[in-house]
Amino acid sequence: MQAAAFYIAYPFIWLIARLPFAVIYALSDVVYFILYYIIGYRKKVIASNIKIAFPGLNAQQVVALSKKSTRHFCDIFVEMIKSTGISRGEVQKRFVCDNVDEINAFAKAGQPIVLMLAHQASYEWTIALDDFLDFRTYVVYKPIKNPHFDQYIREVRSKFGSDLVPMKKAYNIIRASRNSDEAGLYALVADQAPKPSSAQFFTKFFDQVTPVFMGGERMAHQYGMPVYYLQVEKVRRGYYKAHFDKITLDASKEPEWLVTDSFFQKLEDQIRKQPEYYLWSHKRWKTKPQDVKRAVELSPRVHQ
Repeated sequence: MQAAAFYIAYPFIWLIARLPFAVIYALSDVVYFILYYIIGYRKKVIASNIKIAFPGLNAQQVVALSKKSTRHFCDIFVEMIKSTGISRGEVQKRFVCDNVDEINAFAKAGQPIVLMLAHQASYEWTIALDDFLDFRTYVVYKPIKNPHFDQYIREVRSKFGSDLVPMKKAYNIIRASRNSDEAGLYALVADQAPKPSSAQFFTKFFDQVTPVFMGGERMAHQYGMPVYYLQVEKVRRGYYKAHFDKITLDASKEPEWLVTDSFFQKLEDQIRKQPEYYLWSHKRWKTKPQDVKRAVELSPRVHQ
């Protein structure tokens, strides 16, 4: 059944990926109309999250922001499909970075680093970084249950040189590369919400006690690595600008929670500037510490 679903969908994916951008974004507009006005895709979740994050907005403003966010989500969806057929030159023109030399200095010094990403602006076209960076890049990701779609995602996201590493194998890969004195860049999307069954760590995000993963911080602390946050700004439709924002030069010398809390504070600051480009459709604040049937660890920010 999984194979059938993939082989039915793939011809359409292949065709869409080869359409010009004008047609791609016209298709995005159609998908947006269907999702928002006909299906009502996660309307209540999106509106609820926006109300929590921005309690000062009135009902009309919440609806307007929900529409803009859903429209951007549709753009990201078609851009992900377009990634199948996009050229190096095209993606480099549409996704630029203004301080690559700062990061490449670590590669020249043989120093591996951790790069924390978020679901803000563009997270699909970060594949462009492969051509800017002097590192061997490892992208830590959660495999998709359908193995055929998982293989497709792996091929798309590694087409310019990245190595995709399943979350459960990340530490083994880091250990192996460290033993070989390889300077690797380890990138991971760090704003995902843990399932209630695996939630353990909580910090403050938009003044809400929020379950988080601490894998990026733990990884960097164990191996004494610098940590940067990749801030991505949407310039206009189909064009993005990235900036490497330093969190620490050595995570092993920092107090616990500094890396994770700094990441979420930087992300919150960025979202407040461009709230329509964040992925509001996840149930970010569903799980509370009292819902977790295990000992939880709270960031010092929770008590502030």
